[in-house]
Amino acid sequence: MATSALIGAGALGATSPAAASEHGDADENGEMPDEMGDDEGELDDVDILNFALTLEYLEARFYQEGLDTIGEQGLRCSEPLSSLGGEVQDRAFDDLRVIQEHEETHVEVLAETIEDLGGEPIEEPEFDFGTATEDPVEFLQTAALLETTGVGAYAGAAPLIENADLIPPALSIHSVEARHASFLNVLNGEIGFPDAFDEALTVDEVLERAGPFIVE
Repeated sequence: MATSALIGAGALGATSPAAASEHGDADENGEMPDEMGDDEGELDDVDILNFALTLEYLEARFYQEGLDTIGEQGLRCSEPLSSLGGEVQDRAFDDLRVIQEHEETHVEVLAETIEDLGGEPIEEPEFDFGTATEDPVEFLQTAALLETTGVGAYAGAAPLIENADLIPPALSIHSVEARHASFLNVLNGEIGFPDAFDEALTVDEVLERAGPFIVE
């Protein structure tokens, strides 16, 4: 079955938007790689999966670079974690590593599923996160932005999927990304569930938030 890798794994598979624009460069048009395009009416299932794959690449590399650079002690002693204290502060670094592992798993499963569907997985772009992977406060704020963007991206893309078998696993990644976003809100000293409804984002809205981190 073409979708077996994704369905078997039960999965499908981006501070403020202004903060994102301060880091890195996208291509000349400030967009994701050309393979994606930005016209939702022209996206097929492989395009949508590659769009999701690009976001998962971005998240996985962001966490990897930030956690490796800042380190456990640097993160633990930063604000607002030092203000939170307790088990949340003690476990934050390890829990963020788990999130990174989730994103890496999403990358692997999405790439395999694209191949099962007869498509070609998009190559991992080059990213530039600027100081967002060096300063712990900025790191946590940007992580919240990326996770919220991921939630909105899946919510916006799910209705565009033509293969009905892909929709349940797509929603399963959406719910995991929402948990990530909630956790990052807490680490930033905010309520984990600020709204009764999550905003579904268009392709252009996702590109506006995530594109500035993509070099090529």
